[in-house]
Amino acid sequence: MILVTGGVGFIGSHIVDALLAAGKEPVVLDDFSTSDRANLPAGVEVVEADVADPGVVATISSLRPRAVVHAAAQVSVAASMEDPAFDLAVNVGGTANVLAGARAAGAERFVFLSSGGGIYGEADGADEGTMPRPKSYYGAHKYLAERYVEMDGISYAIARLANVYGPRQRTDLEGGVVAIFAERLREGLPVTINGTGEQSRDFVHVADVVDALLVMADSGLEGTWNVGTGRAVSILELLRVLEAEIRPAVEMRHGPARQGDVRSSRLSIEAIQRDLGCRPGYDIARGVASMT
Repeated sequence: MILVTGGVGFIGSHIVDALLAAGKEPVVLDDFSTSDRANLPAGVEVVEADVADPGVVATISSLRPRAVVHAAAQVSVAASMEDPAFDLAVNVGGTANVLAGARAAGAERFVFLSSGGGIYGEADGADEGTMPRPKSYYGAHKYLAERYVEMDGISYAIARLANVYGPRQRTDLEGGVVAIFAERLREGLPVTINGTGEQSRDFVHVADVVDALLVMADSGLEGTWNVGTGRAVSILELLRVLEAEIRPAVEMRHGPARQGDVRSSRLSIEAIQRDLGCRPGYDIARGVASMT
């Protein structure tokens, strides 16, 4: 059995789908604070628990998972800047709790979903050896959580994710810019770009992310790998791709840049291609088409 924390969420629910398709048995642990049970197919076992609650250690231990994919997190950069203590409790304390539960259960593998853009800060082609320079508490806490994973002693893989997008992405979180723009274009509403729109991101489709995570779960290799496309797309370019797929924006507005945001984030994916054979299958045009 494979435990997926945060398995009702955007990325987590896609992990569950992929595990089921591969004939494996996923069990989900989620607190439903930002999740929708409708994301999961019927019949999947779901345990309601908060990873930041120390009681989750005993809960995970009792489930006896063979492997754990830890996707539960506080994912908002802006929220981390407003309440760093809460971000610390979830993203560091929660990770420590899940690790303790996995260890007590005798789990053989631990896969941790981290953040490339959050950890590297300003980065054009950052590889896994690039000096971390997070610009937000979210990035700093994700980096600290990685150290907890490395020191725990359980066989591990750390996935430093680029900007993930795809079906089921929420539109009420700032990281979901693709979903936000798509929704507003479909509804004929003005589109607001924070900053100039020249800031760029490595947008990676959730299907490519999940493929990489499942390889990591099955691999015996330990380490940290970037999961992205190796290409940067500006916010303005992203909007143009979405307009071509959906409809032109009725109006484009500019708002202030958000605190903690980076201007440029592009990840090198040479290591994951070399070590695990993972290559992205979606460019931004194909990925956007999958959401419309």
